[in-house]
Amino acid sequence: MKTRVCRLHKKHDIRIESETAPEPQAGEVRVAIGAGGIFGSDLHYYHDGGFGPIRVREPIILGHEAAGTIEAVGTEVSDLDIGDRVAVNPSLPCGHCAYCSGGHPQHCLNMKFLGSAMRFPHVQGAFRDLIVTKASQCIKVSEDTSVNELACTEPLSVCLHAINQAGDITGKRVLITGAGPIGSLCTAAARYAGASEIVVTDLHNATLSTAARMGASKTINMAQNAGDLEPYCAEKGDFDCVFE
Repeated sequence: MKTRVCRLHKKHDIRIESETAPEPQAGEVRVAIGAGGIFGSDLHYYHDGGFGPIRVREPIILGHEAAGTIEAVGTEVSDLDIGDRVAVNPSLPCGHCAYCSGGHPQHCLNMKFLGSAMRFPHVQGAFRDLIVTKASQCIKVSEDTSVNELACTEPLSVCLHAINQAGDITGKRVLITGAGPIGSLCTAAARYAGASEIVVTDLHNATLSTAARMGASKTINMAQNAGDLEPYCAEKGDFDCVFE
């Protein structure tokens, strides 16, 4: 079976190509990707050929914010079936290092990440029609959840983790600096968690407008109206919690 992939060869050279779709092995499933989010690192790979010291050294399929539908199931998979709608976790812990063995796979010493050029050979990503992954990387959801919503699961999980790290913020005053995708999702998460006031700062009105729709009590453009933050500085002003 042939499947399309979106492969970056070098800076500003991205191609739609065809390859044979692999069969899922024991403990694996094949997912028909329905939607994928374009993250900042994907843009850096495309426009700059990498970010920081990380460079694209071989053709790579980008994409790590992905969701879709189970299309095939390998042996030894008991909790997923063909037709299940899933979000794909892009983190691939080794399962064997000290952290993985100790129950902290998020700190894996040998972590791989879908669509990442940090390692060589690069870890191929999810901008493709079909991807085979471990069944344990797939989070099943109800059928009435759209794949477009599911594609936001990975960045949203970052924000929910941040809120959990902050503890109970019910009734608290929160400052969020930066209203990009993570900042706006943090705004929604803070509102959901019961914050009484959420002030969001940024340098662009467009992103601040999104933050307002996501639940910000007040938005401040620090490039144009930095003085609007002054009332919060009175008497050594403070917020209960800050997300930067």
